[in-house]
Amino acid sequence: MQNYYNFTVSASQISYNPYWYVKSNIILKCISGILVLASGFVLSHLSDFNIGFIISILISAVLIFNGIYKFMIKNKTTFIFDKTDNALYKITLWGNKKVTSLNNVIDIISKSRAMSYHYVLTSKDSTKIKKIKLTASIKNENKSNPEVRFLEMEIIPQLESFLNLNSKVIVFDSKYCSTI
Repeated sequence: MQNYYNFTVSASQISYNPYWYVKSNIILKCISGILVLASGFVLSHLSDFNIGFIISILISAVLIFNGIYKFMIKNKTTFIFDKTDNALYKITLWGNKKVTSLNNVIDIISKSRAMSYHYVLTSKDSTKIKKIKLTASIKNENKSNPEVRFLEMEIIPQLESFLNLNSKVIVFDSKYCSTI
């Protein structure tokens, strides 16, 4: 079996790359940034519209830096759930960051949008509730993809077990429920 998401499990630690599934499209973003820059240059010379060239520089810089960010940093992000330190760490090229304590974790839920969904870890500190995005957005049409199935069948259940987030029992009081 392939090693999707660079997923590793030990007795005291789980780690995976949450954005492993996301394609960065760095080439497409750089080409579109260059085309926007070239069109701004041509527009500024044809109609003496100098502000158009400045705007095209800004738009192309945003496109190129977004592509580089997703390729170099976001796709290399790793989450480490460490029981020995009782912490969830987010590791990027810029360093390690403690996101939350593991004993503050309440639940892992899926959040749906119109055509996609993603998984969110909910944690509660003494003063606030944090929602930490655990996965990239997954399109509904990709549910049968082996990478997505690995996430849903392996990673999420093992995280829930690792964090002791067993399914909750819902109790109904017959006094407040009506018959159908």
